[in-house]
Amino acid sequence: FWLKPAGSGCSQSLHLKMLSRLAACQRQPAFRRAVATSAARLAQPINVNLIDSDFNAPASEKTLYLNKFVLKPSAEHAKELAEAAKFPVVHDPKDLIRSHTGDPHQTYGVGEYRHIHYDSVREPTFPRKPDVSKGELAAGANLVRTDVWADPKEPAIVSIAKYSPENYRPVGWAENAPMPDSTVPEGHLDFRTNRLPLNHADRRPWVYFMAASTGIVLSSLVRIVCAKLLHGLWPAKDVWAAGIVEVDLRPVREGQNFVVKWRSKPVFIRRRTPEMIASSKKDDPIAPSMRDPATDAERCKKQEWLIVVGVCTHLGCIPQPDAGNWGGYFCPCHGSHYDHAGRMRMGPAPKNLEIPPYTFMDENTVQLG
Repeated sequence: FWLKPAGSGCSQSLHLKMLSRLAACQRQPAFRRAVATSAARLAQPINVNLIDSDFNAPASEKTLYLNKFVLKPSAEHAKELAEAAKFPVVHDPKDLIRSHTGDPHQTYGVGEYRHIHYDSVREPTFPRKPDVSKGELAAGANLVRTDVWADPKEPAIVSIAKYSPENYRPVGWAENAPMPDSTVPEGHLDFRTNRLPLNHADRRPWVYFMAASTGIVLSSLVRIVCAKLLHGLWPAKDVWAAGIVEVDLRPVREGQNFVVKWRSKPVFIRRRTPEMIASSKKDDPIAPSMRDPATDAERCKKQEWLIVVGVCTHLGCIPQPDAGNWGGYFCPCHGSHYDHAGRMRMGPAPKNLEIPPYTFMDENTVQLG
């Protein structure tokens, strides 16, 4: 911040004292190493571990800052700020007087700035009672661990409230506090005069353009996401090709169980003999009592052809044809028996053999899928 240069004899003696301390420190190698270490750790967080020391006093005894404050209500501080004599008004930052001593309340060294307000020495359990009449700051441990706030003429809550931070101001704050009217000096081009008011009619084309552009961009993003999602979930061409299989039935002999692959599953295509058809139809009257009721006509679109998925409905095994108690299919893994219509007749299987979707293209061709 900006301050007027020191002119009093007290301030000059203080500056000379700080300069001598800084010059003495700079002649020591340890000081130079400390400066280099501080520069290397500039961007790192600072962790201050408090210690008990017999040589160094705590911050409340040996303060690093000038302990001179004015304690009075914040309303009086505001009034003093309004009535205090200010420095001449300037219209360009170069006309301000730069502070050449760093923080004026900092006594650690000339031009040095430390944002650590306390030293590393641990404060005593019962610190020294500050002398408020001399302007010493009563805050933190000095306030809560002493009776400096006590006033027998008023309630304790009223006395404590007087020591609120807004009631404290450093000595000389009203005269030196910067109160800029603007951070932009005269003649500085910041384009504020070029901006139109919010409700100006000439702003509407720009608003419409931005709204349309945003809508187009968002619509494109939605379209891209939907297209990628559909293309990712759409089955590949080889899957479509494997889902539809045409089978030529002319090579299949009567009574033969022909096996084809459809969607990675075996499909049994059996050309049934008249005896197989008669045996299957003979059990139609007892079909309602079966575990998975179905008649022979419901299982075969053409009575000559039985088309079923060759996977046992129990645990997915492959049944053996022309086996079992009914001569149809038998699963040797757990003993499931199927008849010539693929109906489950005995064993642990819960359902009949699955019938895939199929269509007879003509008398000699069937399409699966």
